[in-house]
Amino acid sequence: MGDVDRISEQLGIPWERSKEVPFGSSAQYIGFVWDLEARTVSLPEEKAKKYSGAIDEWLGKTKHTLEEIQQLYGKLLHASLVIPAGRARLTGLEQAMGLASDRPFMPRHPPRSVAGELEWWRARLKCPSDSLTRSVIVPLQLPDISAYSDASTGAGIAIVIGERWRAWRLLPGWRTRDGEKDIGWAEAVGFYLLTVAVSRLFPPGTHLRLYGDNEGVVGAWRNFRSRNAAVNNIFKLIHDHLELLGSVGCIHCSYVPSAKNPADGPSRGIFPPTSLLLPPVHLPDALKPFIVDASNSADGLVCRKMQTLRPDTLRRVEQRRDERQ
Repeated sequence: MGDVDRISEQLGIPWERSKEVPFGSSAQYIGFVWDLEARTVSLPEEKAKKYSGAIDEWLGKTKHTLEEIQQLYGKLLHASLVIPAGRARLTGLEQAMGLASDRPFMPRHPPRSVAGELEWWRARLKCPSDSLTRSVIVPLQLPDISAYSDASTGAGIAIVIGERWRAWRLLPGWRTRDGEKDIGWAEAVGFYLLTVAVSRLFPPGTHLRLYGDNEGVVGAWRNFRSRNAAVNNIFKLIHDHLELLGSVGCIHCSYVPSAKNPADGPSRGIFPPTSLLLPPVHLPDALKPFIVDASNSADGLVCRKMQTLRPDTLRRVEQRRDERQ
């Protein structure tokens, strides 16, 4: 940098010496540390402490103006570029900004969800520096392993990987138990189950393309969060699973029409041979009240009966069930 400074002085170009960065494979830019050799991007420790302090200051007050909400949101949105799981923990602040927009100078109580989201952020920002780092490597072509998920309100949820499959039945009352849910939630659960299943088949950090036929869920995952609260809660499960495996940012979702989705039939109770069943997928406690493995003996009779129905008859049965729900 000395040579650069000498030439700059001769040309009359002033430089801010305190912002000079020596030549090297690692440098700080736009608030992140970029390591060209490791091909990673990190949130600097001083930034993490600054953002954590901003959360402490926020939690010390009960009401906030629009500007205060925007300032904290901007900091955490910046950090979420390195911590994608945090993107699903910003929806409360986004809601708060919308509520405060009509009277920006009047302090307001934030939505209840904000406190829990900020507690998650505070704990996350205090993690070791190596956990505030993510890879910037994305392959030019994603492996296509023929992995699909689908859901049907009248029957259940299914995943297909190659020729193998597994299905779950939606339990009665799933729409209203613990909050309102719709087909988007069921599709998101299918995406979660598919993510868990494929992640067991490949080493951590492997980028994979998965398919679903719900455009809302597919589009929301590209933003790492959903405005639908129920769907967003499932996204949190997916993020946490990927972080635990060391596969942050490695699952990519693409849309496929229902007619070309191999998981459509199993999701409606039209099952392939049981010899092609995938291994069981462990259900987190958050999902156990809503779905049950359709290969269980208690569900086998229901599934076998549904297999005997013609597709048009099956659709009418599902429609009647939806009307009753």
